[in-house]
Amino acid sequence: MTTIVGKDAPLEQSIAHFQEILKNLKISVRESNWLNPLNDVYSVHLDIESCPSIYSNGKGSSRLAAQASAYGELFERLSTHMSFSDYYLGLDNSNAPYVHFKDEKWTVIDQNDPQIPNDVLNSSLRKFYSEGTDLNLEDLVDLQSSAFSRGVCSIPFTNARNGEVVYFPVNLLDNLYGSNGMSEGNTEYEALVQGLSEIIERYVKKEIIKRGLALPVIPDEILQKYEKSYNSLKTLQGDNLKVIAYDASLGGKFPVVCVVLFNQSNGTCFASFGAHPIFEVALDRTITELMQGRTFSDLDNFDEPDFDLERTSDIVNLESHFVDSTGILPMQMFRKIPDYKFVAWDFSGNTQEQYKALRYMIAKLGFDIYVRSYHELGVCVYRTIVPGMSEIYPVDDLVYNNTNSGIDFQDALLSLPGSEETVETYADYLDELESEDIDNDVLVCQLLGILPDPKSKWASLRMGELRCLIALAAKVYPSALTYAIWTVRYNQNDFSLDKLSFYQCLIKVLQCKTEGSLNEEDYLEGFELLYGKKTLQNVLDHVNGNARFNGLTASDLNLKGFKSHQELIRIYNIIKDAQEKDLKNDVPLENKDAKDNVEK
Repeated sequence: MTTIVGKDAPLEQSIAHFQEILKNLKISVRESNWLNPLNDVYSVHLDIESCPSIYSNGKGSSRLAAQASAYGELFERLSTHMSFSDYYLGLDNSNAPYVHFKDEKWTVIDQNDPQIPNDVLNSSLRKFYSEGTDLNLEDLVDLQSSAFSRGVCSIPFTNARNGEVVYFPVNLLDNLYGSNGMSEGNTEYEALVQGLSEIIERYVKKEIIKRGLALPVIPDEILQKYEKSYNSLKTLQGDNLKVIAYDASLGGKFPVVCVVLFNQSNGTCFASFGAHPIFEVALDRTITELMQGRTFSDLDNFDEPDFDLERTSDIVNLESHFVDSTGILPMQMFRKIPDYKFVAWDFSGNTQEQYKALRYMIAKLGFDIYVRSYHELGVCVYRTIVPGMSEIYPVDDLVYNNTNSGIDFQDALLSLPGSEETVETYADYLDELESEDIDNDVLVCQLLGILPDPKSKWASLRMGELRCLIALAAKVYPSALTYAIWTVRYNQNDFSLDKLSFYQCLIKVLQCKTEGSLNEEDYLEGFELLYGKKTLQNVLDHVNGNARFNGLTASDLNLKGFKSHQELIRIYNIIKDAQEKDLKNDVPLENKDAKDNVEK
């Protein structure tokens, strides 16, 4: 059996446990994209065979470690339902006794007073999440239920400092935190340590990049104590590649390591961060994260560092660092004199002691920790939220960039291809869509929370193309021409030849319709020579109102015809049913431990 530092059970035992649960649930998974770019660096992609959009990625210093990592992440996403957070779950789930979890609570929206009531969040959190905005209950309806009539769904978390139970809206969790703070472990404390370590890692990473902090180099004599990691760093060094490990503890305050790879062939660099109370584990995670899903051929695709701190601290750049470390780094990170002295930090306690140490670090910063357990599938999974510290996305996204922004359009847009409306009605639809602050490049299915079938017409449909098709149905030819030109320019390299040809031909016909000097009849033979008889006839049918929506199929709120989405819902129902059957009545660990004095 293989044991590694920081884990409370052998890897083989963990993997077998994960696989047994999936087998009992009749969920088949597949491993792919195995990479081993360095002797002691492995990564793997894991997905559900019948629904590849449900996936995870694993990394580790051995094949078994990467495999266990991938399975653990998959169970984090299944147990917390994060794998389904971008999708509408259909009418049956929306109307079910509970949509997410048995302990959820619903708050009806009072149209005369949509302010957030006392039973959602607490007073300090309501103030934190609404500061500078007009956040109200309508902003907090979750995409999965899309049930404005039902209200806002919230689930309970426990304050680890004082045991207070606070209900967090599902929408708020989905919009602000992503996977940050989600963790799985062989034991409860192992999982909690992983979650807090991740939160601290990303907090420190954000601070370093926002402020352009220069970090001290970790001396070779320290690195040499950890043979596998040291050898990996040495292997990465080459004629044009330089790798440096930095102490990102900010003077010993946080258990964080940073490794930066410099590519001298193009003057670019990228950074990886890792955190854990045990230095060896933090270093290993940083190196495996650096190369996760990458080979040496992928190391040319990064950016030059920049002196402009406003640019590097921009929220979009910080989000890129969170997603895949592809953001721009501040040049100030590489100043000769670091902002902090090197500290040889390490922590040798067990996982319970590690957890208390991490809690103490966060408490000293003045933040509260909220924890929720998800043990129903037979795996120790936790979600930890630290308001003010663990947000991945800006708080004002709840008002200005909410994932629920397309709920009002679901029914109308899904049924639109099968509609038989008047020209005036389609013109009203166009006016309404144009009045909405939705960019042309937004994928319609993403806006609606739908998983389209690959290569279907819905899969590539963007708002600009949809506006074009509605303008055609409304016979508003100038608008149709504008959107057709945008559609061709934006999708030049993505559309099939047939689809691209349709819009290219459409542009020519609409130019004849809108420019008084051009007579359509004079050019029909030329159009046929350019695009073919079939394409030209299809375009003319759309322009003249004999055809609409270029092959889009109509659906409804039961997602009829969306096979991939139906399979996603089927998997969701399997997970939901299993959690209901296996739900334990014992007191979760965070309740038992909540009243520990974090200052001790």
